Formats: sequence, structure tokens, C-alpha cells
Amino acid sequence: MIKQFFLLVFILCHFLGTVNAATTPPQLQSESWVLIDRLTNTTLAHKNADKRVNPGNTVLLMVLYTTEQAIKENVINRSSLVTINNDALSIPPLNAARFYLEPNQTVSVSNLEKAVAVMGANDAAVALAEGVYKTVERFIEKMNDNAKALGMKNTHYSSIIGANTNQHYTSARDTLILANALLNDCPELSDFWTIKSINNGVLNHNNSNSFLWRTDSIKGLHRSNFQMQSWESVIYYSRDYLEANTRFSRELLAVTMGADSDRENTTDTMKLVNWGADNYKTLLLYPANETIDRLPVELTDDAKVRVGVKENLYVTLPRDAILQKGEKGFSATVTRLDPLVAPIKQGEKIGEITVSFSGKVIANTELIALHDVQKSNFWLRQLQRLKAIFGLQ
Repeated sequence: MIKQFFLLVFILCHFLGTVNAATTPPQLQSESWVLIDRLTNTTLAHKNADKRVNPGNTVLLMVLYTTEQAIKENVINRSSLVTINNDALSIPPLNAARFYLEPNQTVSVSNLEKAVAVMGANDAAVALAEGVYKTVERFIEKMNDNAKALGMKNTHYSSIIGANTNQHYTSARDTLILANALLNDCPELSDFWTIKSINNGVLNHNNSNSFLWRTDSIKGLHRSNFQMQSWESVIYYSRDYLEANTRFSRELLAVTMGADSDRENTTDTMKLVNWGADNYKTLLLYPANETIDRLPVELTDDAKVRVGVKENLYVTLPRDAILQKGEKGFSATVTRLDPLVAPIKQGEKIGEITVSFSGKVIANTELIALHDVQKSNFWLRQLQRLKAIFGLQ
């Protein structure tokens, strides 16, 4: 099976053709930015990724995450109705994005989330905060608790909407951590990110993420500006495609923060995403639960156990590096936990597989047993011991 993988790499390299693009990161005007491949959690490029900056309206992503966590903890239900009070109308500034909720109107938690996710509605965010934890202050406490739990080391919130205070800050990397958590932990929101428009019964509101109209490969998440002075984008790019009869998956997550204008942010974000899509390849080395190797096992009639990986094992590499090195650039090593003695349970760790490219380790993960291995009877075990003593195995 290891040889089959390298055959796949060889076929891929043969059909990719010549690549002229360099892997030097693009030059952007934004204050800070970061790009990762989600399938391998590989950082492809970044600048000032840990610099503390005003989160602008990306704070609304944490409003959504905190609401989802409250739903999981049974604090509130997705179908629960929230009665809109004057705070939802008076707290957001006049120029803030609004769904135009009305006093004493009742709206479900799910529909408020949709308004926040699709158009960045500030009034819906305030309504969610009060509907979930009764007060905005308590909701902000939970937002900061969640930021800490996610490992957002350069983030602190003092507001549930855009605010200009010293105690309200985040970073491009922390924003990416949050976006990744929304994609991984909040599948109920997955359909919201690509909704093109929503209606409040009177007005039609387009999705604030204008990148959705550029390509079907962009699946969300957020785009906004803060006081028309700082523009931010959080873009999820996902594409499945065939190349040389091989199916590939690309998932990129890009964050750009602190652009001076709409045009600058648009140019920077598209340049970054296109650069990542054009210059890197993500290869599926080993599919989950498929046999990679067969390892000898003592004290069993089966003699060997089939081993594989629990989850799909991907690697991300520069496209031109794959072309230059080809099959010869890759190597794979299987190490086993000795001694392997029956009984063995399906899913039990058996060893590890390490994949290298040009002498550098690019992937390492556990090997697990793909089936149960039963212990043999007493006499067969004695025979196996004798064979081992006389070197007959």
C-alpha cells in the first residue's frame, strides 16, 4: 500500500506540467493577515498575525460561537423565542448594519443567528446576547471565556459589536482560530454562510460577504468594515476537483485585517486566496481505515494484523517542489509497538507512520488495528514459541 501511494504521486507529477509561479508570499497592503490550509493546518503565509488590532465587526463571529456553545450547554434552544427590547435598537450606532428589528417583536434564536451570520446585523447580536444570558455584560464574560478556551492569546472583548476601546482587541491568527472553530464545531451554521440574501418581512438584505459572488469556491464566512476606516475579511475557500484522474480537496482559510478601503481589502484578500490555491497542493496520502501495511502478531492464528490511519492523512506542499522532486522526494517509514501480542482490539494503537519529503518530516500519525485479532489456543502458542526459538518464523 505504501508503494501504491508513491505511484499516485508519480502519476500526479507527470500530469501537472510546468509551474512558473514562485511560493514567495504576495505583498499585501493590509495591516495583518494569515492564510492556512485547513486540511493539514499548515500556515502558508502570514504577516503581523499575532499583532493586537481592533476586531471591528469580526467580533460578531464570537457572538455566534458563544451562542452555539450556550445551545450545546442547554442554556437556550435554537427554536427559543427572544423578545426584542430597546437595547437592541439603541446600543448599535446609527451607521451599524441592522436587520431592523422592532420593539417587542419575538424572533427565534436561529433567525437572529442567521441575521448576524449573513449580514452582520448589530441589532440581532444585541438581541442574542440578552436573550441567551439576560445581560450584555454576562454575554461578554462568556465570549472572553470562550476565547481563552480556544487559545486566542491576543484577544479580549469589551463589546459584542464594533467598538473603539483599548480593552477590545484581537489578532489575525486568533480570528482564524475562531473561524476554524465555527467551521469545525458549529455545523448548524454551515448553511448560513452562503445565503445570498435574507428578508425581514419588509427589506431584503444582501450577504455582507461580497466574495460569495466572485466564485463558488468561496463558502463564507465574514466581511465587514469598522467605521469605514478598517476593512476585514475572513474567507473560507473550499474546492474539490479532478486532476490527472485523481481527486483533490483544497480548503483554505484566510484572514485579512486593517485595510484602509473596500478596494484594498478586496484586492488583498483575493490575491492571498488565489496565491494559496495556485501555489500549493494538498495530497491525500492515506484514506482513513484503509490497509497501509500488515504487521506480524504473536500468539494468534491470524499471524498478521492489518493497520491503517483513523482519519484521512493529508499533506500540503508547494506545487513546484512536488514537480521538481517527484516520487523520489517522498519516503515513508512504519514503526510498530513491540511486542505485538494478541489479543488486539480494532482501533488499538499499533505503531506510527512517518512521511518525509526531501528529507524533512511532513506527516506523522498513529497506526491503528483495522480489525480484532484473537489469541490462539495453548498448543498453537507453544508451537509458535518453538518456531521463534529455532528461527522458523
